Amino acid sequence: MPTTIRLTLHFSGQKIVAQEKTAANLLAQISPAEHATRARLHAILAASRVLISPLDAADSASESAREAEHARDDVSRAWSMIAACIVDVSPGTLNARVTMSGEAMRIAQAADERELVPTAYFLHLGALAEAGAIEDLDLALSPSGTVLSAFPWLEQERHVVWFRCLRATIDGQPELAEQLAGKALRIAEEQEDPDAQTVWLGQLAIIRWMQGRVVELEPAFLHARRTAPHEPVWAASLAWMWLQQGRRSAARALISTMARFDQLPVDRNWLATSCLLAIVAAELDEIEIARAAYDALVPYEDRIVTMGLGITTWGTVARPLALLARTMGDDNAAIRHYRAAAGVAARAGAHSWLAEIQIELAALLATRSHDVDAEEAIALVTDAMATGRALRLRAIEESAAVQLSALSSPRHSRIQARLPSTEAPSARIRVLGTFEVASEQGTIARWQSRKARQLLQILVAKRGVAISRETVMHLLWPDESSQRLANRLSVAATTVRRAFDPAGLLPKDTYLEARGPLMRLCVDRLDVDVERFLTDAYAALSDVGTEDAHAQKLAHALAIYQGEPLINEPEQLWAQEFQREVHIAFFSLCHALAHASDVAGDQLTRLDCYRKVLAVDPYDQRAHEGQLDALTKLGATTQLSEARTSYSERMSELGIPLVSR
Repeated sequence: MPTTIRLTLHFSGQKIVAQEKTAANLLAQISPAEHATRARLHAILAASRVLISPLDAADSASESAREAEHARDDVSRAWSMIAACIVDVSPGTLNARVTMSGEAMRIAQAADERELVPTAYFLHLGALAEAGAIEDLDLALSPSGTVLSAFPWLEQERHVVWFRCLRATIDGQPELAEQLAGKALRIAEEQEDPDAQTVWLGQLAIIRWMQGRVVELEPAFLHARRTAPHEPVWAASLAWMWLQQGRRSAARALISTMARFDQLPVDRNWLATSCLLAIVAAELDEIEIARAAYDALVPYEDRIVTMGLGITTWGTVARPLALLARTMGDDNAAIRHYRAAAGVAARAGAHSWLAEIQIELAALLATRSHDVDAEEAIALVTDAMATGRALRLRAIEESAAVQLSALSSPRHSRIQARLPSTEAPSARIRVLGTFEVASEQGTIARWQSRKARQLLQILVAKRGVAISRETVMHLLWPDESSQRLANRLSVAATTVRRAFDPAGLLPKDTYLEARGPLMRLCVDRLDVDVERFLTDAYAALSDVGTEDAHAQKLAHALAIYQGEPLINEPEQLWAQEFQREVHIAFFSLCHALAHASDVAGDQLTRLDCYRKVLAVDPYDQRAHEGQLDALTKLGATTQLSEARTSYSERMSELGIPLVSR
């Protein structure tokens, strides 16, 4: 068997051109009777031609299958199955690809045919991801699973890290996903993979979407579109991105330049391209594209949208179908598709997707007249908000807050009547500026136990996310063995419960829930000022109403902020992330209201906003410069001189020179 060429699967670069020439030359040199060698070389030729000439690639795969049939050995058959998986990655071949790639892996393992392993493994992982077979995918990625146990060197390959990045993405862990994407990029570049940057960009795009920051990648997507014009996924992604920015005309113009929907190349990105175009068409009311996309995607409603043979994922197929159904005026079909999407997301454990689906379904149900729809809308958006908070996905939490605010508006009076009454008595916690707990009856807690008080503060900082008892005990008693602390923690938890319910009239877990090794504060049942502040802040910052209404919402949210969060715990590491989140919301509100006030010509309110910022962060350069501008416009000469001196001193402390004006 020739050893001068080995299988590599790339979708760009010069290697594929050289590989194709070498494979074709070798095929011309060897005897027609060398069926096993020819089956392998035709498979390599198929992989080389899949980007250059898909039809020729398909012919090469067919030749590999014929040669394998004559060779009558399992390894040749594995080569032909790999070729078949490579040349036809359309959604209709998914079941066949799962079976063939799995069989090729089995043969490679049994025959110790190591050259087959990386590509067969990559194709198998991608097929499992597209099928939503998450348990099987996890088993294939497990260090103790059959594949990695047999071939531990695969741990150092980019394919394993790519799909672990995919799993972190599905799990709603963008920080971990980004770390893995970066690690995979380094490995791929070391292995001289020409697709390294493209894969990383696709992975990072989904991560930034989860973080509400996808627009940061626009320059990279523009570059990808220029360098790979034959791949319409980049144009579709740009159109979607521009819609997120409100650039409807630009998005519409871009999709008008693309090929007709039925002429899109059915390649490894067809499903992603189709779903992106479906979302754009639905948003822009492009009925012709919407109908074509709907008919094409319906057979794949139960699928996950993978990109690049599974290196990352865009969500479910059913959600774009729901958007298309709404565009075409069929709300009943849209509801069915949303429910299907929720099922796919839930089975995959993709809670960030599920939350997005719940928010959109709630908005649709809110337009209907049945009381049961109203109740479901409330439950869905409340669940979505809890997911955003638990996963610390701010974009999801903000979107849920906006939808909950919409459900509470007078135009939804039927739903409003079903929302929990804001006037009903509720235990409350004050965190901003002070720390105070009051029971439902208004009794102010008098803390006899400093550890019980600190336990509650830790749970407040977790914002309703469960935390292990082991972790809590370590935070409260860092220098003692946890084996001796279970009773102390139980006593502290009882003290917290009594602060909320001194008479013991409510079920034990009403406010502080303990299940197995975990415990959490039920913030949805409490009036917590910091939760109200963050919810209202996100809603106000996301508001797209009139300038006056937007400014009023910003001011209302800002009024809730009565001082530093957990002011008595400034040095505790467990409090710092929580405090940082509150500070970011506070600063964002101040700057947004200052801008709105400047537009309205209200320099006094603008000045007050900047002073609030500087009271918390005296080194905020933007606030200093805004304050100087506001004082200049007000003609406050004396205050302007003092503010300029303070600005200069603070920047000097940071080593930042100021340019004289």
